[in-house]
Amino acid sequence: SEQKQRLADFFDENGINNRLTMAVGKLQKLQNADGSFSWYPGMQGSTQITVAVQEMLVRLNKMVGNNSSLFTLNSSLDKAFGFVAQEMVKVVKELKKEEKKGHKPTFPSFTALRWLYLCALDGRALPSDVKAANNYLIALLKKDIKHQTIYEKALTAIVLATHGEQQKAREYVQSLKEYTVFTEEMGRYYDTRRASYSWYDYKIPTEVAAIEAIQQVTPQDTKTVDEMRRWLLQEKRTQAWDTPINSVNAIWAFLANNSHNSLTNPASPTTLAIDGTPIDLPQATAGLGYVKAAISQPQGKTFTATKTSEGTSWGAVYAQFFQKTSDIEASQSGITVKREIMSKENNGPWSMVNGQCKVGSRIKVRITIETTRDLDFVQVVDHRADCMEPVRQLSGYQQGAYVSPKDAATHYFYYGLAKGKHVIETEYYIDRAGCYETGTCSVGCAYAPEYRATAPSQTLNIE
Repeated sequence: SEQKQRLADFFDENGINNRLTMAVGKLQKLQNADGSFSWYPGMQGSTQITVAVQEMLVRLNKMVGNNSSLFTLNSSLDKAFGFVAQEMVKVVKELKKEEKKGHKPTFPSFTALRWLYLCALDGRALPSDVKAANNYLIALLKKDIKHQTIYEKALTAIVLATHGEQQKAREYVQSLKEYTVFTEEMGRYYDTRRASYSWYDYKIPTEVAAIEAIQQVTPQDTKTVDEMRRWLLQEKRTQAWDTPINSVNAIWAFLANNSHNSLTNPASPTTLAIDGTPIDLPQATAGLGYVKAAISQPQGKTFTATKTSEGTSWGAVYAQFFQKTSDIEASQSGITVKREIMSKENNGPWSMVNGQCKVGSRIKVRITIETTRDLDFVQVVDHRADCMEPVRQLSGYQQGAYVSPKDAATHYFYYGLAKGKHVIETEYYIDRAGCYETGTCSVGCAYAPEYRATAPSQTLNIE
C-alpha cells in the first residue's frame, strides 16, 4: 500500500519540485567550507563520503544537463572536486616518497579508482598538479589488474578509454562479458565471487558499472546491455532495495547515454486472451505500468499473452480455489520447498518418520528451501498436525528468521533469502494419539507472490 501511494506521488509535480528544492538545500548545508562532506554533521570531512556524493551529482549532471534547476548544485560539485583533488595530490606525494625509499608502489585504494572514474565521467579541465597526480595513478592502475573485482575492472575500463587506451579498455570489457552468465528469463548477470554481494546493495553496483563500461567502450553492443538491464528489472521484482543508492545506480543504468527515450516512450499494451477471446483490461498510464485482471469463472482452457511493444515485460497467472488438504500436490514456481519429519528415540540418532509415531516422541521437522535468485521478504508457513507441540513456544529470531509459533502452524519470516539452499529445523513433541494430517508447508516471496512453492500434507498415525 505504501509503495502504491509513493507511485501516485510521481504525478504530483508541485510536490516533486518542493521535495527537490528541500533536498538540494539540505545537501548544500551538509557540505563543509573546504568542499568536503562528512559522515555526520560536525565531523571532519571524509574523502569516501565526498566521492559518493560527487558520483551522484556528476551522473545527474550528465543526464539532465546544466540547464536543469537542479544545478544550483554546480558550485557544490566544484568545491567537492577541489577537496578530493588535493587529497589525491597528497596521496601521490606519499607514494612517491615511499618509491624513493625503494618501496614498490601499488595502486592506493578503491577511493582513488572512483576518483579517476569521476574525472573521466565529468571531463572537466584539471590543474596541472592534479593532472600529474592522476597520470601517476593511472600508470599504477594498469599494473593492478590481477585481483580486481568486476566492479573495479569496469571502472578501470572507463578510465582507460577516456585516456586513449582504447585497445586496453576493449580487453577489459571483453573480460567483463566473459564473466557473465545468461538465461532467457533472468537476462545477463554475474554469478562469481568477483561480483561482490551484500545485504544492502546485492550486486547492483557491479551490474551498473559493467553496463556503463560496455556502453562506453563498445557502444554497438546493445544486445548485451539490454540483457543486463533485464537482470536489473528482474531483481527489482523480488528485492526491496532499501538503500536509495541501489535505486540511484539502477536509474543511471537505464537513463545514461540518452537511452531514456526508448524506455519512456508510450508502448502498446499486451493483449491477454482466453481461447482467443480478449480480456478487458484497465489501461495503464501511457501504455506502461501495472495492470491486473481477475476472472471469477473463466470459460476456456488456453490463456495467451501477445506482446507487441519493445523492452522487457513480465506477468503471472494464478488460480485460487478450495481443495482438501490431503489432495494438495507439491508445486513450485521459481522456488522449491521440501519437508521431512524425523523422530528420535531414547537419545538415539534422528531417523525418518514413515507415518508412524508414539505419544511422547520428540520429532524434528526439516524444511529445505532452494531458490535460484535472491529474494526479499520471504514467508514460510509450516502447518502442523494437532498432535504436535513446539519445543520452543516463544516467538523470536532463530536460524536467520523471525519464528512465530501459532496454534495451527509455525511461521517463519526472512527479511532476505540469498540464492542457494537453506534449511530450517524445528523440534516438536507428540502429545496425543490418533490419525492426523500435518497440512501443507508453503514458502513465498511477499514482494513477488508469483515466486511460491508448496510441500504436500503428510499423514501421521500416533500410537
